[in-house]
Amino acid sequence: MLSLVQLKGGRGGIRVVLGKDSDPATVGDEVAAALQGAAQFLGQTKISVEVQGDAISPALVTAIAEAFGRFPHLSLAGIGAPKPSAARQAEQEPKVLRQTIRSGQEAMHSGDLVVLGDVHVGGRVVATGDVIVVGTLRGFAWAGADGNENTIIYAQPMHPTQVRIGGVIAQGGVAPDGAAAEYAHVEDGRIVVEPWSPGARGGSRRLKSPR
Repeated sequence: MLSLVQLKGGRGGIRVVLGKDSDPATVGDEVAAALQGAAQFLGQTKISVEVQGDAISPALVTAIAEAFGRFPHLSLAGIGAPKPSAARQAEQEPKVLRQTIRSGQEAMHSGDLVVLGDVHVGGRVVATGDVIVVGTLRGFAWAGADGNENTIIYAQPMHPTQVRIGGVIAQGGVAPDGAAAEYAHVEDGRIVVEPWSPGARGGSRRLKSPR
């Protein structure tokens, strides 16, 4: 049986190819194992991830980003489906930033945006798709900036000054003590923050709408 995670090379560079049945719960360790097995050949390389099959879920993107976070010398160039067309590929692939967004800085993308770092107070992250912060969110985040309220904001954990999902706006809140990964989504016209892992500390909380 072929592995669900394969490392391939070609004219377009090196890429990690995930099978269509890849499980977000295990794919992070599988990607890390594939990278570790080829570490001596990769050097300081930009690597893209190609996902076969269904739509790319936030859980899958998060697992992949965290796996690459274990290899500081490697750059995650992007995550996407097999190339449909050159014109649409750039919009469909998540943008991955390995940096901290500091006060006065702004990151924007047409699609999903992944930040491998913290977002400080005064920093802004804006995307038409999901916003995934593999770090602490203390600044401003806007997912679904084109009006899509079916997007999410993920952080580890979430202490934002303000968040927006589609056209819904909420004031920031402070995560409970001991909270880990959380995500915000729209429920009944309000923004709700919940633990990413069921049963994790913190519980669900509704953020206040601005007056």
